[in-house]
Amino acid sequence: MPSPLTLDEIVEALEAEDDPGDIILFPPDDGEVTDEESGDENEANILHLPSRMLRSQVEVQNRPSISGENRVQYLEEREETDVPAPKKKKKKDNTIKKWYSNFSSTSFTTCGIGDRDEEVTSNSHEEITAVECFELLYSDDIVKFIADMSNLYALQRNHTLNVTGDEIRVYIAILLLTGYLTPKYMRMFWEVKSDTHNDLVASSIRRNRFLEIQQYLHLSDSTSLPPNDKFAKVREYLTKLNINFTANFKKAGSSHISIDETIVPYFGRHGTKQHIHGKPIRFGYKLWSAATRHGYLVNCEPYQGASGPDLKMQSDLGLGAAVILELHSRLPQELGPYNLYFDNFFTGLPLLKCLREQNVGGTGTIRENRLENCSLPNSKEMKKEPRGKLCYKASEEIVAAKWHDNSIVTIASNCHGLDLITKVDRIGFVDKKRAKIQVDCPAIIKMYNKYMGGVDRFDENVDSMRVALRGKKWWFPLFAFGLDAACQNAWLIKRQSENNWTYCDFRRNVAIVYLQKYGKPPNRNSSCGVPLQIRVPTEAKIKELCSLADYIPCSAHSLNLVGECAAEYAFSAQEACWFFERGNFDKYEQQALELSLVKEYEKDTKRIRKRKLTADESAEDITSSLSGRDTFRVSLERENCPEQ
Repeated sequence: MPSPLTLDEIVEALEAEDDPGDIILFPPDDGEVTDEESGDENEANILHLPSRMLRSQVEVQNRPSISGENRVQYLEEREETDVPAPKKKKKKDNTIKKWYSNFSSTSFTTCGIGDRDEEVTSNSHEEITAVECFELLYSDDIVKFIADMSNLYALQRNHTLNVTGDEIRVYIAILLLTGYLTPKYMRMFWEVKSDTHNDLVASSIRRNRFLEIQQYLHLSDSTSLPPNDKFAKVREYLTKLNINFTANFKKAGSSHISIDETIVPYFGRHGTKQHIHGKPIRFGYKLWSAATRHGYLVNCEPYQGASGPDLKMQSDLGLGAAVILELHSRLPQELGPYNLYFDNFFTGLPLLKCLREQNVGGTGTIRENRLENCSLPNSKEMKKEPRGKLCYKASEEIVAAKWHDNSIVTIASNCHGLDLITKVDRIGFVDKKRAKIQVDCPAIIKMYNKYMGGVDRFDENVDSMRVALRGKKWWFPLFAFGLDAACQNAWLIKRQSENNWTYCDFRRNVAIVYLQKYGKPPNRNSSCGVPLQIRVPTEAKIKELCSLADYIPCSAHSLNLVGECAAEYAFSAQEACWFFERGNFDKYEQQALELSLVKEYEKDTKRIRKRKLTADESAEDITSSLSGRDTFRVSLERENCPEQ
């Protein structure tokens, strides 16, 4: 064991150029044992050690000798471990340095397609039916995908569904039908009452089969869902729809795209449900949507909330700008360049610069705190100016302006200028009376108002005839939204060739053709009851037997006989009422006649025995036996009897 070192020897070893190895300080062995903490080691001072530590033993443990190339490699590794952590890179400065008060001082040029009007690339002479338009977007592979996932889910729940693509189409047609013909309950379509019965639906699919498909409908394999996607159950379904929407975009295409948020109504519990105060639909799922001026939905992306995964460029430009760049990347590039329009949630000067670098036009209202160093007049001061007042600043890349309309509108663009100034109609005051006036409007405002409302137009069309069925699964509103969006987009494609189609006519046509083409009349057997043609309500049956009889159903809807005393006098309803009509039975005419009809029929015989009067019985005997009873009950017994 090496000899202990003194304090001076330790200092000399540390000051020596050569590495002495590891110097180990052992705790003192003086019999004092304690479990107290020694304090913060980072705050210890080597020059003020306690005497107990100074009396302890210190040893030097030499490291293995390293020479030659190994020593150089060892020293390099030590240097690498001692290198401090690299500093964070500073974000790129996107601030615009110079703003000018007139265009003559700048070399501002537009990007995207500039001020040109929209360009529709569809072939208006192409003739295509309504169903073919719908199947372009809600294609066979989507129907097959729904059928496969539903059958898989049913097997996972120990149930055999065996649903086919034709049955899924019938199910879809009934959902489309509920958009313009909304029942209180879905079962009403199969009821026999004339006010709610729908023969087209009832003759296409059995009620229990429809409810079975509704119960086991599914859009994913629940055993292999990604853990970080809150919309995993509908992700593949929405992806297939987006692919079809984008692929057929050229049939109703436009170079001007508006981007905004869409709310799918949902009032249940889910981590992504949003609440937006003041909106027509306050609760539901939020989707980022890109649409044309007329409402054709090109692409959509569900929003997973603040805890969801970040989009590309979100850390640099923020959520709003990242949404714009993501949706633009999904547009078909062969139909570009595009002009994009968005509201003040998305707009920022760095976003407009980024779009300009990609030759994409961008125009949007902007919040004043995002103008950076662009000094426009204060909004409160501009409200004192007359309507139509315009103030602007321009750089070589962007134009920012404030315009006085009903309120102050702040807008920025990299593709539209201010010329030409046109007149727009507004309601104002002339001599303190309300009147129509004309206000100067710059070109940037006119183009924004013309193309910005695409997503709102889409929401309006979908909300006018939304699927009325409310499922129990949290994702069912998104499934129904995809169906409504496909139908609305298909209608816009159809209008390119035939402009006289309304959305209601188009939706009805698809539903009727699907029900007639893919529906199968139910095969009824003895367990399913009598055929629909001869199945009539119980009230009608009683009235056929006796016009004076009233139907009073029992509370439990039992098939048993109504009263015990009815078995004694099992007359037919006609014979019983015949006695009431004979006269001298006034007190019985005011009583309620209860009839219990047995609804079970044998397969081959449906006759009901009618007990007839015997020679020993007379009308007086019967009426005397009935005297004193509060109610007269007549029951029809079911019995297999030969034909008479």
